[in-house]
Amino acid sequence: MTLAASAVLALAACGGDGGPGPTAGTGSTSTQAPTTTSSSAPSTTSKTAKKTSSSSSSASSSKPTDTGTPFDAKEFTGKLTRAVDNNPTVAIDVTATLNGKQGVKATGVQDLANDALDMQVDMGGQKLGYRLVDGQYYLAQPPKWVPVTQGSTNPLIKETLEQVQLLSMRKQLDAFVAGVETAGDKGPEEIDGVPTRHYTATVDTAKARKQLGMSKDPGAPDSLIYDVWLDKDDLIRQMTFTQGGVTATLTTKNWGDPVSIVKPKDSELAKVQ
Repeated sequence: MTLAASAVLALAACGGDGGPGPTAGTGSTSTQAPTTTSSSAPSTTSKTAKKTSSSSSSASSSKPTDTGTPFDAKEFTGKLTRAVDNNPTVAIDVTATLNGKQGVKATGVQDLANDALDMQVDMGGQKLGYRLVDGQYYLAQPPKWVPVTQGSTNPLIKETLEQVQLLSMRKQLDAFVAGVETAGDKGPEEIDGVPTRHYTATVDTAKARKQLGMSKDPGAPDSLIYDVWLDKDDLIRQMTFTQGGVTATLTTKNWGDPVSIVKPKDSELAKVQ
């Protein structure tokens, strides 16, 4: 998410360092915290979905393409935002693979209404924990938690803050929506046995990065194509893209279920130099 990672929202970078996509953690080999990877043009297909039909709800006079039958972009983003607003809590799972080999996995729960999260990230065996509560990030250093504070002069804290901000599905989804320029409908499919509809979205990377408060990345493509599967309630069940050998996939479940995301107690906080 980011996607973006995802997501994202894996979720995945929007063509470069910083999303949007399923969420954070898409293709990094860093030992500090998950980062994103930029490269060449994306693919528009996913091997994880089971195709059940090639029909589309869009106008029959529209000519289908590899991104599906053209679908109104505003209607598509409206579906996403309304569904999330009505069901703001979610359990997410983001994986990022490089040339078919898993590099990063992130799992946890998020409250998009309050931009809160409790995430665990596994980078090739190194496991990191993060929380975001009331605008404050915390990095797990068992048995303590380290506050990740703005303005810190600690190099590790500064780097961690830049990277963990990408974990927020709320931020990544907002950037994704801001960048969507066109959409397509590829018809009904099943994701893990759940009936969904498969859409594609072409995202302007500069617009998405601007939403995240980031400048345009000269090394990023002008646009990326995401595959997005929405269930009957228009909630994201899966979101994916492939770029330069890196595939980021976000899967979700338990939309709207109660989650408990609390800040660490004072006694659990480590002192930061």
